[in-house]
Amino acid sequence: MRATVSLVALIAAGPALADTFYAQAPVAEAMIYPDGATLTLRAELELPAGEHTLMVPYANPERTGSLPRIAVSEGVSIGALGFRRGVVANPRALYSPAQAAAAAELDAVEDRITAQRDAIAAAQVARDALEAKLAYISSIAAPEGASTAEILEIADLVAAQTATARADLIAAEADLRPLAEALEDLEAERAAAQAALDRLSPPAAENDMLTIDMTVAEAGPVALELTEQSRSAGWRVDYDLDLDAGEIALDRKLIVRQQDGRSWSDVALTLSTARPSDQIAPSEVYPDLADIYDPETPRPMPREPMAEADMVEERAAGLAVAPAPMVSAGLQVDGLNVSYVYPEPVTIAAGETAELALDTLTIPATPRIEAAPRWDDTAFLVASFTNDTGEPILPGSASLMRDGHFVGRTELPMIPAGADEDLAFGPVDSIRLETTFLRNAEGDAGLINRSSTRVQQITFTVENLSDDQQDVRALFPLTFSEKEALEVDVTAVPAPDETDIEDRRGVSAWDLVLAPGETQTVEITVELDWPEGKVLNWAP
Repeated sequence: MRATVSLVALIAAGPALADTFYAQAPVAEAMIYPDGATLTLRAELELPAGEHTLMVPYANPERTGSLPRIAVSEGVSIGALGFRRGVVANPRALYSPAQAAAAAELDAVEDRITAQRDAIAAAQVARDALEAKLAYISSIAAPEGASTAEILEIADLVAAQTATARADLIAAEADLRPLAEALEDLEAERAAAQAALDRLSPPAAENDMLTIDMTVAEAGPVALELTEQSRSAGWRVDYDLDLDAGEIALDRKLIVRQQDGRSWSDVALTLSTARPSDQIAPSEVYPDLADIYDPETPRPMPREPMAEADMVEERAAGLAVAPAPMVSAGLQVDGLNVSYVYPEPVTIAAGETAELALDTLTIPATPRIEAAPRWDDTAFLVASFTNDTGEPILPGSASLMRDGHFVGRTELPMIPAGADEDLAFGPVDSIRLETTFLRNAEGDAGLINRSSTRVQQITFTVENLSDDQQDVRALFPLTFSEKEALEVDVTAVPAPDETDIEDRRGVSAWDLVLAPGETQTVEITVELDWPEGKVLNWAP
C-alpha cells in the first residue's frame, strides 16, 4: 500500500539531525494536454532503517501553480516537508544514469585532450631545442687571427649544420601540425559532449531542494513518486493530407513542446485532448435590467457589466476566477476526450519540441471541381468525405498534397466521428473563370443610385483548357431584397441547378459539363425598382 501526502505548505527546514540523503527525481511519465501537463517524477534509492532527511532537487515550485503530491513505498512514513534554496551538494552524486553517462563521455574527451596537449608539449620541446641549436650555430664565428682556410672550413661547417638543423626544424613543425589539428577536433568533440550533458539539464553545485523527513521501517530500496501539474508543456496535431484516386491519406503527427526547465529522458508519454486548464464551471448569470428614459433626460454612462466588476473584485481579493473558454477547444461540444499512448519512451530536452509520428488513416473521398467566378479566375478541387475513422479528427495545421504534390497549408477544424466535411486541395489551373459586368441600361453607374430603376447585365464564363471532359460546379450570388419597397427581378440563362445553397440566400449553383476546350457562358440580368426619393445601395 502506498502512502500519499500533499505538499500543503513549504516549511523552512532547520539543520537536519538525522542522516541526510540526496536523490534526483527525473520525469518518468507525462500526461500532456494541449495546454498543460501532469508530470510524474520518480526516485529510487537504498536507505537504512531509521529517521532520515531526503533532499531532492526541485527548482522553482511556483512554476507548477501547485505543489506536488508525494507517494512512497510501503514501510516508509512521511514527516515534515520543506524547501531550501541554494543547497550545496556534489552534483555528480545526483546525476541520473543518462547524465552520468554523458558526464563520463565528457570526462573521456577531457582525458584525450590532456593527453593530446602533453604530446604537443613534447613535440614543442624538440622544436624549441632545434630553434636553440640554430640560434647557436648562427652565432659561431671564426676566431680572431684565423687563416682564410680556417675561416672557409668554419663557414662550411656552419652551413652544413644550419641546413641539417633547419631541415630537422621543418620536420618537427610538420609533426606539430597534425597534433594541433587533432587537438582542435578534440575540443570540438568536447563542446559537443558538453552540449549533450547540458541538454540533459544536470543539477548544479547549488540546487533548490525539496526536503522530506521520513521514517524507514526496514533497510532496503525506497521508491518516491512526485506528481505535479505543469503549465510548461503542451501538444498539437499536425497533418499531411494527400488526395489520390478518390482517397485521402491522412498522416497524423504529434508536436510536443516542453519548457519545463528539466530534461525529459525516456519518458512514458500519453497525450490527452482534455483541457483541465479551461473553464470548469458555468459562468455566473446576473439579472438583466431594462429601463427607459425621457428623450430630454441625459442618458447615464453605461455601467461596467456586473459580472466583469465582480471578476475584478475577486481578482483583487486573490480569489480563483474561471478563465474565459478557449476558442480553439472545440472538444467541449460533445465532451469527448481522447488519449494517445505513445508506444516508445520519448526524450525531449528543456525548451525543445519533438515531432512524433502517430499513424496514417485512409478515408474515402469524393472530389469535385468548384468555381466561384464572381471572385476567382480559376477553379479549385474540393473533396467531400465522412469521418468514418471511429474517432474525432482533432483541430490542427495540415499540409495538403494532391497526387503527392504539395499544394499548400491550411487549418483543420474539429471533425467529430461520423461528421461530413469539405476540404479544398488547391487550384485547377486548367479551368479558367471570368465575370463581366456590362454597363447599366438605366440609372447611374456606381454603388449608390438616386434614380428609381436599374438594370444590370452580368456574364460569367467557365472555360476548360484541359484535354479531358470536366464537371464543374459554379457558384454565383444572385441578388435578392428583404424590403417590400425594393423590387428585384433576376433572370439567369441557363437557370441555376440549385439555389439558396446551405441556406445562404441567393447563392446558386450551376452544374456544368465541359468538353475539352469548351467554354460555357451564364448570362444574368438583374432589374431593381424602388420608390422615388430613396437611395439604392448595392454592389453587384
